[in-house]
Amino acid sequence: MEIEQKIYSAWAFTENELEKRDMNYKIYKVDLEHKAKRFYGDEEPTEEERKQFTCYKLIRHGYGHNKYQIISNPHNFSNLELALICDNGNLCFGYQVEGKDIISIFTD
Repeated sequence: MEIEQKIYSAWAFTENELEKRDMNYKIYKVDLEHKAKRFYGDEEPTEEERKQFTCYKLIRHGYGHNKYQIISNPHNFSNLELALICDNGNLCFGYQVEGKDIISIFTD
């Protein structure tokens, strides 16, 4: 069965889950990955990187979730697109937005 071309959140254990997984990864690889840059620890993006890339970093690894801070979003990605970027094209268990710049990715 062919599914709609869109991002699927919390697709695990649903109908057509493998197709949804593949669609998310395809959208991530083709449309989003090259426009984003992940930073680690105390590392901070330069002004040029903030203008060119959607910059983000992991700020907390918790039970069943990872929290990411969105540092810049020059492409005006939606929260769903930002979540897909943070989860490297997966989103099998979904996500939650906290405030204006925190995204929690559910991992379990």
